[in-house]
Amino acid sequence: MYHGSLTTAIRDVCFLLIRQYHYSVGVSIDIASRINSALASITEVCERVGRRDDIELELAIKTRSIAECEAAAHALRNAQRPIIFGQNRVQEAEVTTPALRELGFSDFRATMIGPLQRNKINKVLRVVDEIETVDSIRLAEAINQRVAPNRILDVLIQVNTSGEETKSGISPAEALEFAQQVARMERMRVTGFMTIGAHTPDEAVVRDSFARLRDIRDAAVSLPGLEDASTLSMGMSGDYPLAIAEGATRIRLGSTIFGPRASSA
Repeated sequence: MYHGSLTTAIRDVCFLLIRQYHYSVGVSIDIASRINSALASITEVCERVGRRDDIELELAIKTRSIAECEAAAHALRNAQRPIIFGQNRVQEAEVTTPALRELGFSDFRATMIGPLQRNKINKVLRVVDEIETVDSIRLAEAINQRVAPNRILDVLIQVNTSGEETKSGISPAEALEFAQQVARMERMRVTGFMTIGAHTPDEAVVRDSFARLRDIRDAAVSLPGLEDASTLSMGMSGDYPLAIAEGATRIRLGSTIFGPRASSA
């Protein structure tokens, strides 16, 4: 009787492992397919608007599992694309970033694309290579004070180009002066600007919010200390073709690659 129960338990465990394996393989195939489709779409949009430069594909991995992130990393490597993962939450970054670094991909970069509280700076500096959401002097000074003496941290200036109260970011009128202030800080390098497009079905309004960021970037790169601030991180799953048309050099895709997040996320 004991032997029969053990046999049943072993069988059940094997069945569970097989189910998990097939699920993992299926997820990997789905993610790889979506990444390839997204890359094809980016190429098509670039051809349509007359762009010949490369667009960085940054994956927004909020709430995503390590297995999903690893599958995406391998798919990007197979597509010969840089592996850039955007983190929204510090506590998630502390789990997924170390696991992704263990894959050993030399071009892997972790970025912070979510709002950053000053009391989380020390934690985030341990797990990201770049912060895209610098939008106040208080935050910039706090980051600069906590960056290790032998490190220069790449940062993007987040600008609220839509003027929507629900969005973070410095105002367009203040962006250039603020970017220069950050650039003068000892341990940070401003590599560009980031925005979230206007939340409206009016494509003209959305494009205008992206065009404003491009104009800020174009003015910035001629200023002292901002010569390297060429990155335009703008455009997400719902509006990235419009962002590319307005000059995005990096787009941030989440649901397009991984599917919709759980409603509780």
